[in-house]
Amino acid sequence: MYSIKVLPRHHGRGRPYSRSIRIVRPDLKYAQLVRHRDKHGNIISLERKVIYGEELDVKASLILSSFKKIGTSHAERQNLSIRNYGKRFARKTICYSKNEDYLTYYIEILQAWFNFTKLHEGLRMRNLDGSHTHRTPAMAHGLTKTRLKWQDILRWRRNLCS
Repeated sequence: MYSIKVLPRHHGRGRPYSRSIRIVRPDLKYAQLVRHRDKHGNIISLERKVIYGEELDVKASLILSSFKKIGTSHAERQNLSIRNYGKRFARKTICYSKNEDYLTYYIEILQAWFNFTKLHEGLRMRNLDGSHTHRTPAMAHGLTKTRLKWQDILRWRRNLCS
């Protein structure tokens, strides 16, 4: 996913070297937030650094994704939601995914449900009369006006959205 499998060049006689190596994709943008702590565990300073990619590309990606700075809170929240709702990640259960293709399909369905069907408490809007309107992330971003049902998601045609 984040790397490319490459077979090393064979120089010499005999059987070629058969172990493939992985190299980082050239279009990967990866940044890291390092927290420096004192001896009591309190955060002294934060250091943001770009690991892969150009710094301007990373900043442009942050702007496009509506984030202001490099941080971990959104990724950690997403990981927690996937762990809570995605039972295929739990070992020793009947739902555990051994096949990567099935896991990929499951993640796509989970993302569709999470973004288009599930109402999020943190995205609710206050109406003029004091009541609240609950929204999905897709509604908050303006992708849909209403909460989608499973029938809508399963009948979605790819060529309509592109």
